[in-house]
Amino acid sequence: MIKTSQYTNALQQVNESIYDSSEINIANETDVYKPPIEAPPEYGFSESFKAGFRQYSPVPSIIRMIENIGFEDNPSYDPLKDENIPKGYEWRFLNSSSANETTMRLKRLDEDLKDMEIVEHGNIFAVGLGGLVSPLITAPVGTFKTLSNTSFLKRFVGSAAFTTALYAPEEFLIASQNEGRSELAHTLIPLIGAGMIGGTVGGFFGKRIANSMNPANEFAEEGEEGIFRSAGASVNPNSPAVLKQTLDGEALSETGIKLEKLKWNPVTRLSQSLNLTARKLSAQLVDMGGMIQKKVRGGSVVGEAMEQSVETNFRTGYLSLLMDGIRSTDEAYLAFRGLIAKQGDIGRSIQMLGQRGADIIKRNKTLSEVGFRERVSKAMRNGDKDKIIDDATPYVEQASQAYRKVFDTIKKNAEDVKLFELDIQKAIAGLKKKIADGVEGAVEQLAKAEAKLIELRQGGVLLNTALGYVPKVARVDKIMANESKFINKVSRWYQQKENASKADGDAFAINVMMDYTKSKPFFNLDEGTSQIDWITQASGTKSRKYEIPDELIEEFLENDIEVLARHHTKTMGVDIELTRRFGDISMSRVIKQITEEYDELIKKAPTTAERQKLKQGLDDDLRDVRGLRDRVRGTYGASKDPHNMTSRFVRQMKSFNVLVGMGGAAISSIPDIVRPVMTEGLKNVYEHGLRHMFKKQKTIFKQMQSREIRQAGIAVDATLGLRANSFADIGDLFGSRFAMERALNQSTGIFFVMNGLNYWNQTIKEFTGNIISLRMTSAIMSSWATLSKADRRKLLANGIDEFDHAKMQDLIKKNGQKEDGEWLPNTDAWADNNMVRKFRNSLNQSVDRTIITPGAGDRALWTSTEFGSLITQFKGYGQGSMVRLLTSGLQEKDASFWQGALLLVGLASIVNEAKKVQYGIDKDQTYTELLIDAVDRSGALGWFTDVNNSIEKLSDNRLGLRPLMGKKQNYMPLGSKIGSIFGPVGSNLTTAGGVFTDLITGEADEKTLRSARFITPTGNLPYLDPIWDEIMAAKWCELTRRCNMSKGILWLLFLLRIMMHEYNTV
Repeated sequence: MIKTSQYTNALQQVNESIYDSSEINIANETDVYKPPIEAPPEYGFSESFKAGFRQYSPVPSIIRMIENIGFEDNPSYDPLKDENIPKGYEWRFLNSSSANETTMRLKRLDEDLKDMEIVEHGNIFAVGLGGLVSPLITAPVGTFKTLSNTSFLKRFVGSAAFTTALYAPEEFLIASQNEGRSELAHTLIPLIGAGMIGGTVGGFFGKRIANSMNPANEFAEEGEEGIFRSAGASVNPNSPAVLKQTLDGEALSETGIKLEKLKWNPVTRLSQSLNLTARKLSAQLVDMGGMIQKKVRGGSVVGEAMEQSVETNFRTGYLSLLMDGIRSTDEAYLAFRGLIAKQGDIGRSIQMLGQRGADIIKRNKTLSEVGFRERVSKAMRNGDKDKIIDDATPYVEQASQAYRKVFDTIKKNAEDVKLFELDIQKAIAGLKKKIADGVEGAVEQLAKAEAKLIELRQGGVLLNTALGYVPKVARVDKIMANESKFINKVSRWYQQKENASKADGDAFAINVMMDYTKSKPFFNLDEGTSQIDWITQASGTKSRKYEIPDELIEEFLENDIEVLARHHTKTMGVDIELTRRFGDISMSRVIKQITEEYDELIKKAPTTAERQKLKQGLDDDLRDVRGLRDRVRGTYGASKDPHNMTSRFVRQMKSFNVLVGMGGAAISSIPDIVRPVMTEGLKNVYEHGLRHMFKKQKTIFKQMQSREIRQAGIAVDATLGLRANSFADIGDLFGSRFAMERALNQSTGIFFVMNGLNYWNQTIKEFTGNIISLRMTSAIMSSWATLSKADRRKLLANGIDEFDHAKMQDLIKKNGQKEDGEWLPNTDAWADNNMVRKFRNSLNQSVDRTIITPGAGDRALWTSTEFGSLITQFKGYGQGSMVRLLTSGLQEKDASFWQGALLLVGLASIVNEAKKVQYGIDKDQTYTELLIDAVDRSGALGWFTDVNNSIEKLSDNRLGLRPLMGKKQNYMPLGSKIGSIFGPVGSNLTTAGGVFTDLITGEADEKTLRSARFITPTGNLPYLDPIWDEIMAAKWCELTRRCNMSKGILWLLFLLRIMMHEYNTV
């Protein structure tokens, strides 16, 4: 705790600044903290209770957080120039956005310092009671498993850890809002206290508490303990034992250390649901990342196959389709430029980048790649006919026809599943009920809905407002930059079409503009049909609800055909697959089924406590089901107005973090090499991979395997960069609507090529895809009964059962080809489309599990919110690794997992040494430190290492794995601590603040320049190290030290110009 004199003198400082506004002259810390000169005052019970409540209860902090929302930003306000802020406290107010906010926070600081003095000298019992006012006071002190343990020590440790983890978010919330907490100890001490209390209660009273909360005694019926009558009861309502077995089969297999029981993401929570329908939904919605359900039964002969998901169906069904369009357009453009396109995606990508670079260097005015793609979209709107006749015309029309196949295939698939039709029919039924109830306006609404249904059935889901269909996506930045022109164009069109007055035309145009620029460009499926103009549409078709001709407002639309195709494929493809699996996009039927099953159980529950538990279970299940659904659609956590400044800042900041922080990502990915060993074993890696790599293969072998991998939606990273985007948590649907966002988005794409990550991902996935494809085919061509447990388990876990195995074997015999001792499946020739889909799905999800690519179900839901995604950026790999490496590997219990783990850690240690050389780190480390660093780098422990690293940084290496293993305590800089809580955005903004402060105060030195490098795009690209080292050399530091403020700012502007040049090359 801070001593009395510290609070007394600090109070004096703050009071003077608030009430006198006089200058405070504090030279340093010793001027503030002096020995006490008088006895501390005494405080009564009431004052102590209130102070404890304000300082240790989360309620006041929540109120403060809400109050913070009311302040408007003042762009001209500079907290460093605010004379009301006492010297020595400026750092607290660097994020203050206005003078009003600063005044309020100064008053809070005054209050907090007074409270801390009362806490120090008041009634300790009253202070404790005040701090107990928290929603968590009613929370348990441990899990049932922990509390029921027979060992006192295990109960104590488990309960202490559980309580500490439970209270940690609350304490960090209080720390973020409490202006008086200046030391980490102020947060750690309450956490340690909570852990000690929880451990003590759990240790002494755990078994008694466990007996009172034993779930085996809840909801029991017909003499069976723990049998929960849910959806599965309809299977055999007279057999609770069968229901229990079915429910248990949908749970996750044991890892041996209870990892599968951690409810940290929606998949692990739903797998423990008390409702059978909810348990099944995880595997139906998302790729399980290699996690195995118990029904697979560890590879037994009669095992049951797991479901194949909507997410995987989308990847295999639509990514290869999109790639065909992109590949054909690239080939057409290169042919226009007089080049023959390379066969592989990597070679073609290098060609495209080389052409772009040559144009910049030579200042070539030839039609650019982006200009070519824009002409393609305009040609498609014109019935696939180029509007301009020149040398590029035949190539533009060739590319137009390629993309037309993409859009036509999506349209056919949408019509096959009757996309949106059910939703309109539901809206019609609801409107008829409103008419019966006499609701005003319902008759007119019903007529519109019925007209939409007829229009949908006759014209299909992609209604044209041009000669040829192209998705209509507004460029919000262009509309906002020229609102009057947009309004005039739309108004004149409306006046002519409807014979309306100018006032009506202007009103219509303004309404259109507001809809394009202010409304969210996707549909929240839980808000009902009232929001979507009588028809539930995928976000890819939303902008077509106005029948304004595309040509009229073409200059205000997105015209890059690749951007449009990516957007349309993602939104429509996922919605089609959701409708195919569940009947509609919103999954209303299955959600209704879960709700009705829970309602029935709630009615039968004998006690209030049981009813409350069931209600909570229903709420949790529906939250997770909807969360997974929206995650797959790409809309979970998206802002309702993604065009507002906050949302745009989040997207831009995440892209910027990539440019300054992922230079060495490809080097960090080197341990991927051994992942196939962990999942497939050394034997399969050699027989189906290395053996073919080191000898000349027949052309037919290479061509057939390459095509098989492409058709399964694997190895698209050289073009789409999906794995890199998932690591960086970028690439949302709304990041290409504003100029700066477009520049940053496109720059990240170039950067993932510059750092080699996209090419690395493409290569390693192609290699892994070959191994897994040939291993699968070999297993399929063997008798099911003779398969090893591992091979059988792999097939079942990826959706292929004994029946599928027999059908695929027959299809390969008829259509496959044997080359170099290997059967090549040749799925393109299979007549059974269902078997084609199953084979490709199995291959796709096996590769994405092996080469860890985080999926929609891997991450905690809160990390997909705007703020959550910002502070957990670059943590996607840790969460994906938790699922796809650690949990699934421990479930399999194969020796290959441990063999691969040793190789993984070994390679990670080599990467660490390479990183030391890159950053000029030269320090001795013990073997233990080297081992811990290697395990950390490998990702083998998933997000456990991320949590451990944050604890170590926040505690100055007093807590955590390294201190436990003997590492000495050392102080961590503020930026590192902020980064451990708020992610790269926190550390980068802190670094930027320090650099800026040094420049404007004329105190820039070598350290300032080194810091600036960390926030400069390309600053950590390994092959640019010599250039950056020269820039940061001592002579430059000396020059900078002599510079005045204006020259320092000019230096920053020079770096900014370099960055913008990089953006402008896109």
